[in-house]
This record gives sequence, structure tokens and C-alpha cells, in this order.
Amino acid sequence: MSKKIFFAQDWENVPSEIQQTDMPSITPLYNKVEEDVENIVREIEQRAIDITPNYKDWVELGFALVDGLGENGREYYHRISRFYPNYQREETDKQYTHCLQSKGQGITIRSFFHLANQAGISLAPFNKEHLSILPNIQNGKTGKWIKSEEELPAFPECVFDHLPSFLNEVVNNSISLDDRDTILIGAIVCLSVCFHNICGVYDERIVYPNLYLFVVADADMGKGALTLCRELVAPINRNLHELSKQLEQEYKEAMNAYIKGKKDGGMTMPTEPPMRMLVIPANSSASSFLKILGDNDGIGLLFESEGDTLSQTLKSDYGNYSDVLRKAFHHELVSLSRRKDREYCEVSNPRVSVALAGTPEQVRKLIPDAENGLMSRFCFYIIRFKRGIRNVFATNDISQSKNAMFKLLGDKFCHLHEEFVRQGNYSFSLPSDLQEHFIEYLSRVNEECCDEVDNKMQGVVRRMGLIAYRIMMVLTVVRQLGNGYDVQTSQDGIIRLVCHESDYRVAMSICDTLLYHAVFIYRNLSRNQSKQTASILQETGVAARRNTLYNMLPETFTKKDYDAAILALGENGSTAAKWIEAFIRSGKLCRIEQGKYKKIF
Repeated sequence: MSKKIFFAQDWENVPSEIQQTDMPSITPLYNKVEEDVENIVREIEQRAIDITPNYKDWVELGFALVDGLGENGREYYHRISRFYPNYQREETDKQYTHCLQSKGQGITIRSFFHLANQAGISLAPFNKEHLSILPNIQNGKTGKWIKSEEELPAFPECVFDHLPSFLNEVVNNSISLDDRDTILIGAIVCLSVCFHNICGVYDERIVYPNLYLFVVADADMGKGALTLCRELVAPINRNLHELSKQLEQEYKEAMNAYIKGKKDGGMTMPTEPPMRMLVIPANSSASSFLKILGDNDGIGLLFESEGDTLSQTLKSDYGNYSDVLRKAFHHELVSLSRRKDREYCEVSNPRVSVALAGTPEQVRKLIPDAENGLMSRFCFYIIRFKRGIRNVFATNDISQSKNAMFKLLGDKFCHLHEEFVRQGNYSFSLPSDLQEHFIEYLSRVNEECCDEVDNKMQGVVRRMGLIAYRIMMVLTVVRQLGNGYDVQTSQDGIIRLVCHESDYRVAMSICDTLLYHAVFIYRNLSRNQSKQTASILQETGVAARRNTLYNMLPETFTKKDYDAAILALGENGSTAAKWIEAFIRSGKLCRIEQGKYKKIF
């Protein structure tokens, strides 16, 4: 099978390494890049290896060469691609033209070096004069996943070319690329709570489509687009409220009849009706949250446009249900007991989705450190800062407002959803070839993230795999709403849905992007944790802080090593330099040579 051609999304006009260079001219840098690319391509040709066996890597290679060499990269693209067994020159030429005409979000020439290094080609001989062009280096290996906020990628264009029709209608109401991304992932998360009658088996456990999302942005930078997604499920929520009111009225009438007939005897006291709702307020007590979940068969969407509403609730004694959210992500039994009023709540199969928006500081309040279990359960999408003012008078017609359009979409989804639920229960599965690709991809990404960041990233990658599987479920169901698939009913009456390759590719592309954002959040939270540790150390006195620095240093170390230790502790560089001199005077250290030290035990 030949490699397919998809479009990738627009990229920034000028590569970040070019923007940041202090060089008076970029021509020498481009000449150096082409020289290094030529040397590496020659080695690829000598070894006759395919450095892009996966489609995604092949597309990324095209954008990397466009970034570094422009039209000059076309022939290199052919020279590298021809080692793919089904290489076709015309198809490869067409793909490179697409790369030139589009712009690739977050893909720079660094990706070429990364792919070559990943295929076993050493980067040591190359680009010694202009190291900024190389990928980040962590633990001796290339750093593909570590991005600055400005480099964080958006969803690639191929995602929007292959969406189910209903989601296409939803994202077509966006007014910018960030707006489109936010609406897409927000819609997927909000809709995920509605498909409680479909499940699949992942890692030998039954799972449902529910997802957790946090859209992160500075004030008034577009995270408000998430609130529009709530309109997609508002009619379902409203119908449940109406049912609750009806049941409440029936309960009151039955209670009045019971009170009147109590003297006569023989009447049974009516049972209080359940409180039916889909969207649960974040500002709820723990017992109220569980009670509502129980009344709704464990189904609920926690939606809040200000993330600190939830974080403040979780910090209170009455509202600390952080553990409930962690367990609910995996559909584990959640329970609560209170001595007062002998209160006990239990939900055996929670299917909870969460959609939050907030500032970076609100993320830290909700998830104070990288080791907090909530971090790896959330999808994070960061809206980057962009200077400028939108045309706020683009329409004066209320019927054409985003609110009105999303209400119409909500009514449409409610109708489609009713039919979907009426059909019965569904099972979801991946074809065996996609399963193999999924495991291969996840294994490779896990190795990369553990090497480039740290081993604790494995938990994030593993859960991102589960998140990808759940997104596939949502896409498959939404496509089924439009009768896009032929379905099979098993002997037990369960309707089998099998993921189509296009939905698999879209889900994997979305999660690939989300993983970049998750790494960014993880590293920020880790730095925050280091600062908190340093603050605690400072409170224990100068001697304790000095000893902590000394114990962190290896037996033999360089100034680079001790600078890294100082940074991790959050200490002042000049103060720490005085401590090093003090260690030498006291006989705890000796200077082997300039900038190199050895401990004396």
C-alpha cells in the first residue's frame, strides 16, 4: 500500500530558530543546514534505510525539509523516500508540493535530524557551529516532544478533512484556528458523556468513551469557545430537568395523598424521586456530587468555564472529591460515608466526563504537581498568546450568532442521540491491523518521552493511549449517527461497531498533538514542584540547603552539573558558587581542573 497524502495545518511564518538567531543574515545558517542534510542523506543512501516507515513520519519529514530548505528540499525528499518499498515519485512529488503550499504547525527542520537519529544515524559530526538547529537533547538523545509554548502544535489539517459529518458542522462555526481546535476537542469531550450505552475492552477492562479536558489560556484568549460546546448537550440536560420536575410533582402529590390517608392505614410512603441531570455543577459538595451521579446511573458531565471553581471546591472539606474523579476516570466504584445523618453514597459504574477552561495558574491550583493523579487523566489544550483584536461586529444578526447556531446543533444532536440510545447497547473494537499499529506507536512514543523527559512520563503516555481509544469510540459513534457505517448485531442483541481507519487516524493525530501539550504541562508542574521543594529547604536553614546541594552532586562533577543542581533547587547562582568555594576550603571538595571538581570523603 502506498503512503497516503493528507494536508497538514498552517505553521508560523518564520521558524522559531530563525526568529531567535542573533545572526545578521540567515543565509549562512541555511547553507549550513543544507550541508548537514546532504551529509546525512548520503549516509542514509549508503545504508539504504527507510527512516520514515510510518506515514506520519513521512509527512513530518516533508514539512521539516520545507522548513529548512524550501524548494531545495524536494530532491532530498525523493532521495530519502525511495527506500520505502512502495515509493512512487509522482506521489512523493505531490506530497512535497502540499507541504510547500501549506504550513506545518510546530514542525521544523529539527524533525529531520530527529528522524535520522532515531534510525541510528549519529548527529555528533553535524552542525557543531549552529547547534540551535538540532532537536533538544535530553539524556544524550534527541528531544522531539519538548516544545516551548510558542512551538506547541495545533491539530493538523488532516484531522478536519476526515471528521464525521456532524462534527464537521460543529467546527465550521469556528472563527479562528485556535477556536476550531478548542471547539473540536470540547465537542468530543462533551459528547463523550452521552454515549453511555457503548463500551469496549482496553487493557482487559471494560471502558466507556468518557474524557477529561482542560483548555488553558490567558484571560480573553479564546477559551470561552468551550462554553459553546455545552450547547450541544444542553437539550438533553433540559429534557432530564423536565423529567425531574415531572417526577417531583408526582412525588409531592403522592406524599400529600399519603399524609391524608395515613390515618386510614394501608398506604406506602412514596419514594423520593431521583434528581435527573446531565451537566453537574462543579460547585457541589462531595455528597451532592455522588448523589447526583447515583440518581443518573453514574452518568454526568462536570462542566465549568472557570477552572478555579472546581479547584476551590476540591480544597474544601465538604467538596473534596478529587479521589472520586480519579476513580471515575477508570469507572471504579466510588463511595462516600458521613457520620452525620448516617449518610452513605455509592456509585458502582461511574461514567463521568469533565470539561474545564482556565488560566495556567488555575491549572496549578487544581493540579499542584506533576505526580498528582489528575494530571495524566486530563487532555490539555493550550491556546497560545496572539496579539490583536478580532472584528467583534462580524454579525449583527442574532439568528446567526454562535449561540444560536450551537443551539440548533444541540437540537439536532438531541434528535440523533435519542435514536442512537433507542437502538440498544453497542460494543466497540479496533481491527487487528490497527491494533498492531496502535501498540507500535504507543511503544515508540513511550520510549521517546521517557528518554526526553523522565520515566514518570510513562503514566501520561499510557493514559494518552486510553484517551486515544476513547476518542476513537466517540468518532465512531458520531459517524454512526449519520449512518456512516454498516452495523452488525450479535446473538446477544449487542450492536457491534468497528473503528474505521479514518477515525483511527484522526484520533491518533489529535492525541499526538495533545501529548505535546501534556508534556508542556508536565514539565511546568515539575518545575513548580522543584520550586516548592526549594522553598521548604530554605526554611530549614542555610546549612541544610548547602548539604542538600552537596548530596545532589555526583562524586566527580563539572560546573555544568552543579549549575543543573542549583537550578533544580531554585538557589541563587552566586550564593551557590560561594558554597562550592566553602566546600573546597573545608576539605569536602577539591578542584581537579578548571571547572571540574571531585568530592573528598
